[in-house]
Amino acid sequence: MSLGAQGRFIKTFVQGLDDVIPGFPRGGLILVSGLPGAGKTSLAMSFIYNGALKAGEPGIYVSVYESRERFIENARSFGIDFEKLEERGLFEFISLPILKEVGVAESFNMVVERVEEMGARRLVIDSFTALKESFKTPHEARILLQSVLYRVLEKLECTTMLIKERASAGEDVGFEDYVADVAIHLESTLLESRTIRILSLIKLRGGGIRHPKLCFTLLGGFRALPPTKPLRPRETMSFSPPPDPPEAYTTGIPDLDREIGGYPKGATVLMEIDPRLTPRDYHLLFLPAAASFIHKGRLVIGVPSGGVTVEYLMKAGKLYGVDEEKFLKYSVHFIEATAPTGELPNVIKVDAEDCYSAFRDVMSKGIELTKKFQGPFFAGIGVDRVVRLCGMNMAANFLAAAQDYVRQSEGLMIWLAKPIEPGIIKRLAPIADMHIKITRRHGCVIFYGVKPGTPVYALQTDPESRTPLPEIIPIV
Repeated sequence: MSLGAQGRFIKTFVQGLDDVIPGFPRGGLILVSGLPGAGKTSLAMSFIYNGALKAGEPGIYVSVYESRERFIENARSFGIDFEKLEERGLFEFISLPILKEVGVAESFNMVVERVEEMGARRLVIDSFTALKESFKTPHEARILLQSVLYRVLEKLECTTMLIKERASAGEDVGFEDYVADVAIHLESTLLESRTIRILSLIKLRGGGIRHPKLCFTLLGGFRALPPTKPLRPRETMSFSPPPDPPEAYTTGIPDLDREIGGYPKGATVLMEIDPRLTPRDYHLLFLPAAASFIHKGRLVIGVPSGGVTVEYLMKAGKLYGVDEEKFLKYSVHFIEATAPTGELPNVIKVDAEDCYSAFRDVMSKGIELTKKFQGPFFAGIGVDRVVRLCGMNMAANFLAAAQDYVRQSEGLMIWLAKPIEPGIIKRLAPIADMHIKITRRHGCVIFYGVKPGTPVYALQTDPESRTPLPEIIPIV
């Protein structure tokens, strides 16, 4: 059967995976490897279940290890109901105990017959590693793989996923690795004692691999996490500031409020920013909180990070519904007198050549403004700019004094710390109330709390969404 370019691939229906690859080759062999607990079964469940549910493609799951009852129960923990698919004739579970080589061959003939009778389009063999051990020689296992699983199922256009147990993609390379159309390796590693999961796309016959590695999570089932996309301003975008949690201020992101409970009143939050990130990346976490203050008629005081202008912040604020009038009314920004900028009325220039005088001017003006607005205020401080202008010691003293005032007046301050001078982070981390690290792994913007400790979270955006808020996804 001749297939066109589009017909060569089927959607994987694995959340996030179809965003980065054209799909799996129709009738092809998909090899998924990893250690126990890496997420192989969860990926296979998503492949079978979503193919049946979303495309009406019948699927068969063959397991060497599990009984049907245990498999169904395990799937329910991910919110997957295979029994409903069974009732509709779209799913079948086959338990295949480990047998001697003759029994295995006969059992596989039975599986192929069921594929043909059912018209199955998706098949999972879990696990091929266990089945290989039932043969006397690797040659016999190769014959079965080539004659039954590869040639026959290709003619039936049944895309087959083989599960293989191994620690790394380069370990225990066998015939199945060479004949597979797609090879995926899953692994779980640690990032400062926190779990982070990595999907490696090793091989994709007939398709290019633009993203050879992706983060993924098993929360609620298997989900690949493509590279975080930049937000695109649209006229239809809307932002409504969430309510403040008890004794705290909203992060501006409901998902994050539920995870960490907001930012405590009077707190200082240290956001440690990886140098690989752009302002668009870390502002996904920073700007929603600032915009929430403005929408609630509260003052925002800013010292922009290096490379960020006040004009940029005004433009970015529009993503969160902060128009020019609100931006000018409720925000004030301090920059050095020599910085190139337009004549915005909410910009106060200070003499950076006299740091002590500049420090006094900023503090006195800040106190004057907070009294004028008579309410809680938000301070966003680009630590790298302060260090560059005043040196580390003066900057540390300035930030500590500002922290005392923020705590006393129950405001909120966020320090945006880039590693221009790594020593400043070591000095600020012990006195910050919260410490959050923002970085990137395989294109995905991630963050995690150092103080208090949290899991790793991924930031996922939808450029076509009507809201600018990212989705906060725990990586578990």
